[in-house]
Amino acid sequence: MNFNQPHFVQSDGFEIATYSDGALDGTPLILVHGWPEIAYSWKPIVPILVQAGYRVICYDLRGFGRSSAPLDSQHYAMPQLVADLESVMDGYGLSQSLICGHDWGGSIVWHAARMIRHRVTGVVGICVPHTARAPAPPLKIIEKRAGRKHYFLEFLYKRAETAALFAKDPDGFFRLMFRSTPEGAVADETFTFIPTKFAEFLAAGSPPLKGGVMDQADRAVFVEAYTRTGYETGMNLYQNINENWKLAEGMSDRIDQPVLMISPERDLLLPPELADPMEHMVDDLTRVTIPNCGHWAMWDAPDAISRAMLDWLSLRS
Repeated sequence: MNFNQPHFVQSDGFEIATYSDGALDGTPLILVHGWPEIAYSWKPIVPILVQAGYRVICYDLRGFGRSSAPLDSQHYAMPQLVADLESVMDGYGLSQSLICGHDWGGSIVWHAARMIRHRVTGVVGICVPHTARAPAPPLKIIEKRAGRKHYFLEFLYKRAETAALFAKDPDGFFRLMFRSTPEGAVADETFTFIPTKFAEFLAAGSPPLKGGVMDQADRAVFVEAYTRTGYETGMNLYQNINENWKLAEGMSDRIDQPVLMISPERDLLLPPELADPMEHMVDDLTRVTIPNCGHWAMWDAPDAISRAMLDWLSLRS
């Protein structure tokens, strides 16, 4: 897959940068990235999926990479994100497709499975499980439990300030973020204080870190992408969390399509047990836990992630 040559599709007046590889008659599989990522996040597993015969399509979410990046948060609610996914299908002439999401991409594909149900033949989620609608606005719950230093709240209340902080050392930001999880690591109450931890990292002189999941050349692709867009537009996903909650009122929690839920064993933010409630919302559910793997699963364990996907997909062909 050539991530330097995007094919643009139109959606909601914006351009969505897409990238594809594989036989044109292969079963289509659309991969949806999360934060702080871009379509390039799928690089480690794309060749494996293509070699297995799939037509793989990735795209930069609006606000990311080479896609249009409007600054106003009103352009980033879930209906628009799902519409972008549907526009990718339209742009490639697909009436239906398998879809797979990691991190925020997981939230998008779980919504797409219900909002454009007739166009989704199966769903793969990596890290982020499908959940029932919260009993109250999610950001209110998070603020009550973790306070305003939780990065969700920093992105909500201090978007520009936090973006300027990350921009002080883009490579250092991705060095701090994209790391494996050591054996026995436990998330303490400050685990989600990403801006605070990055400020401390800068104050310490951006020191070397252990456990990086990608080399400098791969990090440079992310640095270039975020230099182009800045960091604020990606934070708009978080600014819409409560709005998405409102918009989901009355929507069924049930997912009818076949589902594969892949949970990395060492994802401290989203441990595998968070997917347990899916058993009651998905009739055709397969669950796989990836050992010795953290949140950045496609880089941390690309062979295991690909194998889990291909084993499940082979049963659906």
